[in-house]
Amino acid sequence: MDWSENFAEAIVQLRSTLSPEELEMADRVHKFHIPYLGLGRDPAVALALKRLVLNIAGQRPGGRKHPNKRRILAVCGDSGSGKTRALLEHTGKIPAMRPYLLQGTMYSPFLGYEAPSPCTPNLLAQEGLRALGVDVKSTIKENAAWDLFRNELKAHRVLFVLIDEAQHAVNTANRIEAQKIADAFKNLVQMPDWPVRLILAGVPPLDEFLSTEKQLFNRRTLIRFEKLHGKRGLESIREVLGKVIQEHAGLQLGEDLDGDFAARLSHASDGDFGSVIQMIRDAAEIVIATGRAVVEKSDFAATYDSFTGCTPDNNVFRLKGDAWVSLKPLRAYARPEDHDWRSSFSEAAAMPRSKKKTVAFGDRP
Repeated sequence: MDWSENFAEAIVQLRSTLSPEELEMADRVHKFHIPYLGLGRDPAVALALKRLVLNIAGQRPGGRKHPNKRRILAVCGDSGSGKTRALLEHTGKIPAMRPYLLQGTMYSPFLGYEAPSPCTPNLLAQEGLRALGVDVKSTIKENAAWDLFRNELKAHRVLFVLIDEAQHAVNTANRIEAQKIADAFKNLVQMPDWPVRLILAGVPPLDEFLSTEKQLFNRRTLIRFEKLHGKRGLESIREVLGKVIQEHAGLQLGEDLDGDFAARLSHASDGDFGSVIQMIRDAAEIVIATGRAVVEKSDFAATYDSFTGCTPDNNVFRLKGDAWVSLKPLRAYARPEDHDWRSSFSEAAAMPRSKKKTVAFGDRP
């Protein structure tokens, strides 16, 4: 069922409850979240996508197989590195991936969907079918699901498939399931009458999986989204800070956003570009929501509080001197009770297991 009409009506109702000032705030916040901010890695992504288009454009129905087997593009990096936004930005600019009208029917050569979590080979195929608008029963068998998915790709004239969060398909897979996923990916790009080009985005262990499975290693191009490092990384952060706050949000930079602030922001975001942008935008959102015009370090401290739930002595933006350098941003929640689940998990892991052992895809006998 398409719920978009109901959602649009719900938004209209919600906006009717807001004052003119609040509506202006909401629209300002929405507007400055839209612009895309790229890095030096973007040309590599654009070129890799262009090569996929050229690769498929050179084929002829019924002709010889295209000699280039590299029909899989994998973009790997930590969560918050900006993989999804970059891919959607660049694929949206490619005319060959845009919807078109043919004989009264609208087709889209590009299909994008997110791998479910938890995921199995069967669920991955089912999610693809639902993304195509196909009503599929959850009881469908695995082979039938993949057969139907491949046939529906042809019927919908899909040439490019993007699977986001692709690590969900492999991060808990045993060797048999991993082999099934590898076979399914290979079959998608090797269909004799309709070979698609596959774009995968995800965090580790996706890159390890694509390197371990030889049949995929020979068919993929890999782009890694690295963290922001060193002087160049800090320069990028300062540039983005000014662009988002001043140009996009129409606000002013506080005087305390200098010195080691860029380094603190990099540390708080674990060097991930997407997380840096998100934190800047959230700080600007606080300023707009409170009716102010200047973004200050305290706004980033409040944002970091909401991101991590940390105690004041574990906030990267509140500590004096260089004490923040030793903090571990991803473990900023320092309250003892917040770690209780680790003890429970360790106790559960220590319990006797069944004799049957599950072997992960990266393991070797």
